[in-house]
Amino acid sequence: MMKTKNHLFILSAIIMLMGGNTISAQENSGGKEYALKADFLYRFVDYVYWKNYSKKQTFKIAVLEESPITTSLLDVTKNKKIEVKEYKNLDELSFCNILFVPYNCSIPIETILSKFSGKPVLIVTEQNGYGKKGTHVNFVTVDNKLKFEVNLKAINKAGIGISSFLLQHAIIVQ
Repeated sequence: MMKTKNHLFILSAIIMLMGGNTISAQENSGGKEYALKADFLYRFVDYVYWKNYSKKQTFKIAVLEESPITTSLLDVTKNKKIEVKEYKNLDELSFCNILFVPYNCSIPIETILSKFSGKPVLIVTEQNGYGKKGTHVNFVTVDNKLKFEVNLKAINKAGIGISSFLLQHAIIVQ
């Protein structure tokens, strides 16, 4: 029953993102966009599979540098066994399950990808072109609608699995 509710919730959220989302580009830069992205990151936990991760462990979401998504993530993960933390630089960050890299991050994406190469860390970005550069999931705006790209080659290299349910709604990039 709970799994069905989760499927219905994410499906309706995906449909809203893919087609029914009429938030304009200006409004998108505010809290609504980050609340939606935070909700997706939270829901990805159920549709992505990490090598050597046990549900008994605390799930860790890291945000590199500062981003409005942190507040939204803290709201969405409240009372859950999920730790959300911002990191000023890569040296502070040793392990996480999901790494969110905001569009204005000063660290080059190549440096980030190199540090986590071959490690089961889902790297999520929000910069046009980053999906093709090798990030695992990249939020993009297409026709004023929020969508997400998935780079299957990069995901497979990292030892991460992603459900076909989620892939049905993604833009696949190579």
